[in-house]
Amino acid sequence: MRLLPWFPITGSPLTTKQLNLFAAFGKRICFRWMTGERSPSWRAMPWETGGSAAIVLKNPKDALTLATVRTLLGKLAADPANGIDRVLEGDELHRRGGYPNASFFVGLKPGWRTGSALSGPVVSSVKAGGTHGELPDLADLRAAFFPGGAGRARGEKSGPELICGTSRRPWLKKQD
Repeated sequence: MRLLPWFPITGSPLTTKQLNLFAAFGKRICFRWMTGERSPSWRAMPWETGGSAAIVLKNPKDALTLATVRTLLGKLAADPANGIDRVLEGDELHRRGGYPNASFFVGLKPGWRTGSALSGPVVSSVKAGGTHGELPDLADLRAAFFPGGAGRARGEKSGPELICGTSRRPWLKKQD
């Protein structure tokens, strides 16, 4: 068995902007620290994952909190300056197989990442870096891999090969 090297051309752009949903939620009393308490009092909380965030309600049957969060996310998504690509409702998210306990899912645009500070600005510029956790169907984030090196026949025709980024070892391809 021999291993072929793969040369990745990634689709992940540098992230230079940050959306801090904790700050946005805190300003709307969905999440707050109570004086003297060790843990927060919360009704809805973002679970940030880099390029997205699941929104979990403490009580998913709380219609008032569900409506408050839906309205807040709608306002945030309506402003292009917030970097939100789209907001998925819980039913669609669950059909896709994601976060069974989340009521919403916020997917960010390429170049954005989520923040986790409990206060401060909702949107900020950040030092350029990378992230993960984006929605898998964003075309800008697809990657191509060009096989090459020892083990490839000279002149062998091969174009870019798309590989699922969730595979455990996308960099290596085994050949017998």
